[in-house]
Amino acid sequence: MFETLEIVLNVAIVVFIAGVLFTAGLEVTFRQVFEPMKNAGLVARALVANVLLVPLVVYAMSVFFPLEPPFMIGVLLYGFASGAPYTPKLVNVAGGDVPNSIAATMLLTVLTILYMPFVLPFLVPGSEIGIWEIAKPLLLQMFVPLVIGLGIRHLSERAATRLLRPANVVVNLSALTFLVLALVLHWDELVATAGTGALASAIVLTLVAFGIGYALGPGRLRGRVTLGLITTARNIGAAATIATANFRDDPRVLITVAVCMFVVFALAFPTAKLYFNKRLAL
Repeated sequence: MFETLEIVLNVAIVVFIAGVLFTAGLEVTFRQVFEPMKNAGLVARALVANVLLVPLVVYAMSVFFPLEPPFMIGVLLYGFASGAPYTPKLVNVAGGDVPNSIAATMLLTVLTILYMPFVLPFLVPGSEIGIWEIAKPLLLQMFVPLVIGLGIRHLSERAATRLLRPANVVVNLSALTFLVLALVLHWDELVATAGTGALASAIVLTLVAFGIGYALGPGRLRGRVTLGLITTARNIGAAATIATANFRDDPRVLITVAVCMFVVFALAFPTAKLYFNKRLAL
């Protein structure tokens, strides 16, 4: 029974990751993705914040405030993975610049897929994980569904609209299944993160990431909040894909990634709705 539920959990994770990217592709056009990328200044700010500064911060945390290896690997995976698929929804809740958040999310997702396979061996010294072993699940579970979604939207907006609702239902059900089974099957490991520093590291990473994005954000408050939230929302899909594909023997890695995600959801969404939405509406 336990083994069967573990299989269901792994399937739910794959469906959630692929589904989120697929639905993201259904919701945007190629023009929406590429038009904001012509703004070199905006692209540069997003890249510096997400691909350079936040990874440097989380790496510094691993050096100066190291956790036990499984927990530290989980935090590192989450911190280095940028371009969360739910970013446009988070920015929309705050009343921020949604089109720019879509473009940034797509760019950062592609970059994450490309650079994570090369970065991971340095993050986990002594690991014998091949680059293709890391890249393959990322490409199959993230890049391919994204391209398929974009392609459907490009060929037929009507078809994309019809597919969007059932696809979102599947994504929501898979996310619920993932969360429930993760709690049921790995409750002991989740409780074991208490006192390890994993939760504190996740909170610090979330606050610092927002601060970096906010400081580098273009223009006035709306641009700063938008980039702050883009930088806060790390890529749970990429981190979870690597954790499940390459650290299956130690569920604490995936549990730590989940803890980081819970912290972002607990802090970012309420703040976006209750605080920034009101300020940006003025």
